[in-house]
Amino acid sequence: MDGIKLAEYLYKNIRQRKEDLAQSLADGSIDSMEDYRFITGQIRGMTWIEEELKSSMKGTDLDD
Repeated sequence: MDGIKLAEYLYKNIRQRKEDLAQSLADGSIDSMEDYRFITGQIRGMTWIEEELKSSMKGTDLDD
């Protein structure tokens, strides 16, 4: 697996996980403030990773 395919694979999985977590926040399935903080922290971390992937792949054809 070359670097571009790996980045595309990771990017796709990160976006899907972020969508799943955001959906759990939206549908009210969070039981406690600790769960809320954990999920929002994960979303922030994945957003940071996503941005790092984008910036490291500048100039290559990475599908959004």
